[in-house]
Formats: sequence, C-alpha cells, structure tokens
Amino acid sequence: MSSSSLTILSGSRVVVVGGSSGIGRAVAREAAAAGAQVVVGSRSAAKLADTAREIEGITTGVVDVTDEQSVSAFFAGIDTIDHLVVCPGDMATGSVYDVSLEAVRRSLETKIVGPLLCVRHAGRKIAETGSIVLLAGAAGYKPYSDLSATAAANVGIGGLGRSLALELAPVRVNVVVAGLIDTPLWDFVPAEARAAIFEQTAAATPLRRIGQPEDVAQTVLHLLRSSFTTGVLSHVDGGAVL
Repeated sequence: MSSSSLTILSGSRVVVVGGSSGIGRAVAREAAAAGAQVVVGSRSAAKLADTAREIEGITTGVVDVTDEQSVSAFFAGIDTIDHLVVCPGDMATGSVYDVSLEAVRRSLETKIVGPLLCVRHAGRKIAETGSIVLLAGAAGYKPYSDLSATAAANVGIGGLGRSLALELAPVRVNVVVAGLIDTPLWDFVPAEARAAIFEQTAAATPLRRIGQPEDVAQTVLHLLRSSFTTGVLSHVDGGAVL
C-alpha cells in the first residue's frame, strides 16, 4: 500500500454509527489511528463513555437508529462528513414457528430501517469524494437454520447498499458482509454453547478460525480509502461462504 493510501484518512471526518462495541468500535479505533476525526454514535451512553476512554480524541453522541427523531438530532450536530460507517448489530433467532414478531421487527428496524435513516439524514453532508460503508452479516448469503429473519435483513442491507451506490453517486457506497465474528453480539449465548459454535464454525471454515473485529475493520478502512470502488459486497468470513 502506498504512503498516500495510508494517509488519505488523515484529517477526514469519519462517523461510525454502532461504534461503541464489536466491529464498529474496531473501525473507530482504526480510523482514529489513521488520523481521522472520528464521531461515534450508539444507543448506550455508558458504552460510548467507555469507548471515549479507550480511543483518544473521538467525539460521541447517543443515537437510536430505529428512531428517526434521534437520528435526525444526532446528525444535526455534525456539519460535514467524509465517510459514514453504519454497523448496528441485532439478530432474530429461532424457528420461523417460534421467533417472536417483536424480535423480527427489531432486527429489520435495526439492520434495514436504521441504515436507511442514517443515510437519509447524513447523505447530503457527505463530500462527493466520500463514502458510505454498511455492515451486514453472513446469514442470508449462506443459509443457517433458525435465522430466517436475520437472513432477510442481511440480504436487504446488500440490496440497500447497491441501490444507494447508484442513487448517491459519486459518493461511494459499499457493503461489508461479515462472517462469524467474536463480538459482544454473541453474549446472549451461554459461554459453553458459544465456544462450541465458534469451534464448529472454525473447523468448517477454510482459514480454520472465526473472525475478530479487527479483521472486518481492516476491510472497512480499505473501502473508505478505495476511491474507485462502489456497489461492492465484500465478504470477510475466512472463506466460510464458499
């Protein structure tokens, strides 16, 4: 990578929604290390405070991506944006017969409505040379039992991103499809069962491990820097989708 590519984010403003934990936090950390002015949004004020203690120099704001008034207020406080990364996480798990309608709606609102609202209220502030990266999950691109609603949401993010790449051009819009990543999103699964899921997934993955947030963050930053890339779905899953 050229020195100019490494410094291209220096001084730019990068907004990371869903940036107080997991992949989003890793993106914020990497962007700040690259010299960007980083703004992190999240539902949790406590997690935002913890993130601000860890990553020096960032600014933070509480935002609920499922609430348009909250999204509007968050972006009203930001005058210009070079890059927007949207990665709020949620999963609706369970058989189609058992998964609650509340969980389905929450997943769709967080993963589809949320990014759409963020783009609606941030889009006109993004520089023409700037970009948007949306985060999706592997479920939907590789089928898994008991994740039908989550699969629909993830594929929907891919469709949303590709359409926005045309609608918002020349602003670049790309989607990163993350495989199984060791993040707090999995904390709802008991530790022993979670370890078994990770082990089984790693054994079936060509690279023989599950991902870490930094693995995905590296690809996100590559797409922020890549000035001739738009409309791409980039799979970061160790080859699991193969």
